[in-house]
Amino acid sequence: MIRKDVLSNGLRVVTDYMPDAYSVTTSLWAGTGSAYEEAHLGGISHVVEHMLFKGTNKRNYQQIAHILEDVGGQMNAFTSREYTCYYTRSLGENFELCLDILSDMYLDSQFPAEEWAKEKGVILEEINMYEDTPDDLVGEMFNRKLLPTHPYGLPVIGTAESVSSFTREHIDAYCRSHYAPQHTVLAVAGNVPHEDVMRQAEKYLAGGKFTAEAWDKPKLTAPEYGAGLTYVHKDIEQIHITLGVPGLAGDDEDIYALNLLNSILGGGVSSRLFQEVREKRGLTYSVYSSVAAQAFGGSFSAYASTSPKRVDELLKVLGYEMAKIAADGVTEEELARAQAQFKAGLLMGLESSANVMVRLGRTETVYGRVQTVDEQVAEIMQVDCAAVQRLAGELLQPNKLVLSMVGPNEPQVDLQGLLSC
Repeated sequence: MIRKDVLSNGLRVVTDYMPDAYSVTTSLWAGTGSAYEEAHLGGISHVVEHMLFKGTNKRNYQQIAHILEDVGGQMNAFTSREYTCYYTRSLGENFELCLDILSDMYLDSQFPAEEWAKEKGVILEEINMYEDTPDDLVGEMFNRKLLPTHPYGLPVIGTAESVSSFTREHIDAYCRSHYAPQHTVLAVAGNVPHEDVMRQAEKYLAGGKFTAEAWDKPKLTAPEYGAGLTYVHKDIEQIHITLGVPGLAGDDEDIYALNLLNSILGGGVSSRLFQEVREKRGLTYSVYSSVAAQAFGGSFSAYASTSPKRVDELLKVLGYEMAKIAADGVTEEELARAQAQFKAGLLMGLESSANVMVRLGRTETVYGRVQTVDEQVAEIMQVDCAAVQRLAGELLQPNKLVLSMVGPNEPQVDLQGLLSC
């Protein structure tokens, strides 16, 4: 059962007690990410994520690395446009140890200058690796073209130039000003009762250690979307493609219809794109569609890669399948299959404390509320074929298209003519 409480300092605590689980996944969510960075600080949320593991007054980086593994636990973190999450996964009996470590890192990291000198190189290599991975690069290019003036369009990881300019003082100042209790969520899923979580939360997180007592978090606005083509030359064997349009915010009333549209178009091996592009034509090894939904906007896109001599055919098929689903809609059979997949995914996800934790933490951090799985299933089952077709027709418009490509040569593309059937 999902429960929520608020500590005296404003920090929110959400839990889902799973008495039959052996594990507990414990997480602290900071309600800041790349979308809340000033222009000259691009990537600093991600840098702070790395540096929180580098030592506190109580523990050095080696002790942080070893202490959980000594009891069979794990610890990691990730950064997005809207939040940064630090989490552990352990046996339920080690919950207090996990919260002790996480809160110590979150509240008392020292960001040693000598550690930043080393970690800077690690992050710069991460940026280089990203640039050398064409399927990642083409997605980032798509995002920048779609969102040319909005913070959502900026790379979460930053750039080599911005990261190289940061000092230990930049990192410390950003963390101390943004990691405020009112914008922090403790999300715990697993074999620890809510009352036990609250008792330990009061002990480790309700004190006066927060330096960012009241960050005046800016409210983002809905993006103005771009359209058009973008291409980067890479001396590789294939051309990688992302073709898509503006999507929806995560709390839009049509978000479930969009998830079902995505499933039917390119969400699995039974989807239209997989069957037509890979199974029937053999054009690619990997093809899929995806939804990105943030608090104020998002995207709906398809990805595939193929050899240069077959790229024209691939683009025509991608465009045709998008146009066809917008013009003719989906069948009752397709809708029922997509609903069954969505429902099964939600219910099977309940078996993993890590999956439950992410659902709790993300939705509470971004939207200030958590939907139960039953509520989500009810919403998805209410979507009908007409709603999916209406949404496809609204989104999949030629004047909204963005096409990004990475490969050895640039194909000549009539972008406006792609969506024809």
